[in-house]
Formats: sequence, C-alpha cells, structure tokens
Amino acid sequence: MVRRLLEKASEKPAKSMRVLVVDDDPALCEVFGEFLHEIGHQPVIAYTAESALDTIRSERPDAVLLDVCLPGMSGLDFLKLDAVRDMGVPIVVISGRATETQAQECLRAGAFDFIGKPVALQRLEEALACFETRPENLRAPNASGAERRRAPRAILALPVRVREQSGAEWESTSVNVSASGIKIRANGSRHHPSRATTLSITLPDGGTQLEVPSIFVRTDDDGFAFAFEETTDGRSRQLSELIQRSGGSQTVHVEPHLRILHRIGTAISATLDVDEVLRIALDALTEVTGHEISSLHLLSPDGASLQLRGDRGLRPRLREINRVLPTGQGLIGSVAASGKTVHWADASESADLLPAARAAVNEEGIHAFVCVPIQSRGRTLGALSLGRRSRDAFTESEIALVEASANQIGLALQNAQLSSATRRQLDDLKSAEAQLIEGEKLSTVGKLAAGLAHETRNRLTAILGQAELLLIGSDDAAKSRERLHIIVQETARAAQMLQNLLRFSGGHSTERKSVLLADMIRWMLELKGHQLRRDSIEIVTEIATTRPVLGDEVQIQQVLLNLVQNAHQALVGHAGSRKLTMRLSDLDDKQVRLEVLDSGPGIHPNVLPRIFEAFTTTKGPGEGNGLGLWVSYSIVEQHQGSLRAHNRPEGGAAFVIDLPAVS
Repeated sequence: MVRRLLEKASEKPAKSMRVLVVDDDPALCEVFGEFLHEIGHQPVIAYTAESALDTIRSERPDAVLLDVCLPGMSGLDFLKLDAVRDMGVPIVVISGRATETQAQECLRAGAFDFIGKPVALQRLEEALACFETRPENLRAPNASGAERRRAPRAILALPVRVREQSGAEWESTSVNVSASGIKIRANGSRHHPSRATTLSITLPDGGTQLEVPSIFVRTDDDGFAFAFEETTDGRSRQLSELIQRSGGSQTVHVEPHLRILHRIGTAISATLDVDEVLRIALDALTEVTGHEISSLHLLSPDGASLQLRGDRGLRPRLREINRVLPTGQGLIGSVAASGKTVHWADASESADLLPAARAAVNEEGIHAFVCVPIQSRGRTLGALSLGRRSRDAFTESEIALVEASANQIGLALQNAQLSSATRRQLDDLKSAEAQLIEGEKLSTVGKLAAGLAHETRNRLTAILGQAELLLIGSDDAAKSRERLHIIVQETARAAQMLQNLLRFSGGHSTERKSVLLADMIRWMLELKGHQLRRDSIEIVTEIATTRPVLGDEVQIQQVLLNLVQNAHQALVGHAGSRKLTMRLSDLDDKQVRLEVLDSGPGIHPNVLPRIFEAFTTTKGPGEGNGLGLWVSYSIVEQHQGSLRAHNRPEGGAAFVIDLPAVS
C-alpha cells in the first residue's frame, strides 16, 4: 500500500532529512520508517519520549514525528521540555486519542502541526515538505536568497485558485506579490499545499487570469509562500507591470487592517464572552472600511434561521426586518447556506434580496454591500454584513479584511462553545468522581464488615461461653466476678469495633477541619488490627508528634484503609517476612508525611508507572476493581497533597503521603 501511494509522487525531496519517529506501536513505526525511506528521508525510530530525548541530544534530527500517548513521559510533556524547545526542531504531532484541547495545547507548546490518526501518508509528506530545502534549480543562476528577498513586492489582495498535482483545488487570497513569488492565505478550511502546484491569479481588472507553475516554499503565520518557476511567456513581465502600477498604494491600508485583526485577536484571547468579541469586531471594522451599516447574524441551534446578534447604524425598520432571517433566503440567508462571500456595487440589483428588505434598502439608500460567512472548522456559524450609502464598491483588500475578521469571530465562537462544553464535562466528571469515591468507600465498608464478622463471632462466642458457665453456678464468688468482667470486656470490644465501622460508613459533612493523623492511625489499627494479627502480620508503628492537617476526616480514613488493605493483601500471600510499618513525621514546617511500608513482594515494574490509574489491578477476578488507589490519589490531590509509590531497596512496597500542615 505504501508503494502504491508513493508511485503517485513525481518528485523526490530537495534534501534528504533525518526524521525521528516517536511512537510506541512497532507496526506504525515500521510503516512510517518504510514510507520515509521511500521518499528519500532517513528514519530514526524511538519507542519512548525518554529515548527520543537521548537521540536528539546525541544527533539533532531535521524533523520529528511525535505521538501524544506514550509510556512514561507523554508527547505533550516532551514538547514542553526546555531541551526540546531550545533545539528548534520542527515537530509534527500525530495522535489518534488526543482531544481538541490537547491538540491546541500541542500547537501552543511549539508543535508545527497536528495530524490525527489514521494518517494519510500523502498528508504526512506534505507536512514534511515544509521543512525541506528549496531545490537549487528554482533559483536564478546568479541570484542569492537575499537578492530574491529584496525583489519589489506589492501588498495586493488578489483571488488565487490553487491547483495541486493530486487534482485538489482550493481558493485563496494573495497577501503580497513579487515578480518571483507570492504569499497567499487560504479561504475557509485549513489547507496544506503539495510541493508542485499551479496558481491561477486573477488580476485587478477581473478578467485576466495568469496561470503560473509554482513551487511551495514554506508556511508561516501569514500564510503559504510560493516561488514562481522560470517562464518565457511574458507572465513575469505582466507581474512586474502590475507591481509597478500598484506602487505602494495598497500599503497604506495594511497597518490599520492589521490593527483591527490584532484588536479582535486580543479580545478573543482575553474573554470567552461572545457578545464582547462581536462588539469589538464591529467597532473596529467601522473605523477602516467606512461603512454606514453593519450587522452580524448567528445561526439558530437548529440551523433554520439567522438571529441578529449585533449591528451598527441600522434604523428601527431595517433592524426589525433583519432580526430573524430564514436560512437559504435573501442575501444574508444565501451566504449562510452557501458559505461563500457575495458583494455588490448596488445591493438593490441583487435578485436574492427579499421584498421587505429591498424596500428598506431603497429607503435607506444602501448601495455597496458585502456579506461574508462566519465559519469555524469547515462549519458555517453565521454571517457578517457591511453596507455603504455611497456607490464606492468594497475593494478586494476590504473584502479580505472582512473575511479575516469573520474568521476571527468564528474562532471566538468555537472557543466559547468548547469552553461551555468543557465546563459541562468537568461538572459531569466531578459528579462521576464523587460517585466513584462514595462507591469505593462502600466497597471498603463491605471488606471491613466481612473481616469484622469473623472477629465479632469470636467475641460473641466468648461472651456466650462465659454466660453459660455462670449459669451452671459451680464457681465461687471470685471466679464468677472474673467471668462477668470478661463478658463486659468482650462486649465493649465488639461494641467498639461496630462503632468504628459505623463512624466510617455513616454520612458525614464534607467540611474540612483540623485532624491529627496519629489519631487516624490508632483508629485504623483498632478497626483492622485483629485481621492483620490473625494473618501473622507484625505491626510496627513509628509515630512522632506532628502538626495537624486540614482535611475531611472520613476521606483521610478511607485513604489510610485502602493503603493498609493493599499491604494486607500483598503480605497474606508472601512467603517471607510479614511486617507492616506505619511511620508518621513532620516533613518540614509546611507538610506532614505518612508512610505505609510493607515487606511483601513489591510492585511489578510494568504496573508501577500506572499504579494510580483507574482500573489498574494485579488482583484476580472478584478480588478488586482497581479503583482503590485511584480514589486515594484523587482524595489526597483534593487535599492539596501528594501520594506516590515506590519499591523499597530492602524489599516490599512504600506508599508515601504528604499533606499540608495547619499553619
């Protein structure tokens, strides 16, 4: 399959690159490695982020293909390392499980691009092409890169249609043009140009189109840069004449245009309030385009209508007509349905204008009109419209500005929707987490009750036996008093065990208060000690006088019980020494440390890195659900503390809790 895809490529890369592939799936690494080799690159494989870090330190690669979900250090953590960022190696993140938030975080952390799995190999080749050196034969014989960069360049917004070798075509707008190259910005969805393309450039007269074979050079924040192939048919002359005619006249619009986009972008980064972003966008546009009226419509949830969310200069009648518009009808409704920009020198000449709107437009004296779709991730969210009472049509530069502003607004809407969805998901997760913690607590109660049942039966047997011996009546008075004393002691022990269990299992307030961990340890040993001793487990306590911690008493008890029960289960099946140590000490002035140490078999190295993940268990079926340590970790984290585990050098496992002390 890889070879069939490669047969479609007509060019080899301009430079063989050393590409580091970081993925824990050997089968995928093999595919990527074969593909890179076939297109002329040198693949280097690493199955973990740690080994990848060693690789880039020993020999810097030209590019990195990085998976997000890796054993040990994640791909995102790898991206954030200073050693990786300082090298400036371009990194393409590839993942099949990363969320949209993770994808955005990867890009913010410095990734060049993010590609979801399954990966189209042609898409991967296009991403890598951005890092390749341009072939020498594309340069003029005596022209250096610096000389080419100094070539006269005009700021022009011209329609450009991109035709790739694969047959794909898409629309764009030029950012600037020179006789040797052009920079364009894609309209709408994100595109990744292939190496060799043909650009169809529409000149300002609207009727002339130049078909220019071009080579994709690079991508940056402004768009895609192309170098024109050398031709002898006069196209270079036409472009040179166009640049000379343009002079620098368009440059006067660049600064205010960029200022508007900067203002809108700043608003997006500063707030998730959609209405605030819309207000800033409409105010900023008014300053430059000189329109008298503007309106901003957003699609209703069912997509059947457009609702007015902001306007400038609309009189009451026109505002009422525009308050709710049917999707697919009228000028604005048609733009929302088609996703394409429309502009008119005289809006009243449009056949799509609704009758009521036509009368209002004529009454208001509206002539020049432009309407652009508001889109995000290929989906139309609404429409942005501007109108003038003069007959000066909107220029291509102004239309490009409105389209760019609409894209910014679309991004703001998408961010707000993602934020709202994330808040709902967080609320759901918190609710689910609370239910899991409560469920695990009930599971712990069940295990304790099962152990206490045996001990309670022993206590009742002793009580009944002593009572029956008293009834026989053959003892003297002193022996009878001794039997009564035993009955009282055994009854008190049984009552205390039940009281401890009820104290833990009953409902409680989530209000945190000052508690002593030493009291928690003593309580736990009263509840669990008999079971440990029954299984020949030696209990050692090293309890120093420590400062109290601020916490939920029952939740801390739950953590302590979970850790002790884990140690108990590990020691029961251990043939060697069976010792459980509870150690309590002040770590410093701000933290208290509690350690639960056992002399058992320890934690398997494959399990240790994910010991606190949900549903991780080494127990057999029916012996555990893998939630105890996950719940314990969650509780300690909620208390602004830390819980970690490691294997002891002398054998056995250690679980260490650090909790903030009460100041």
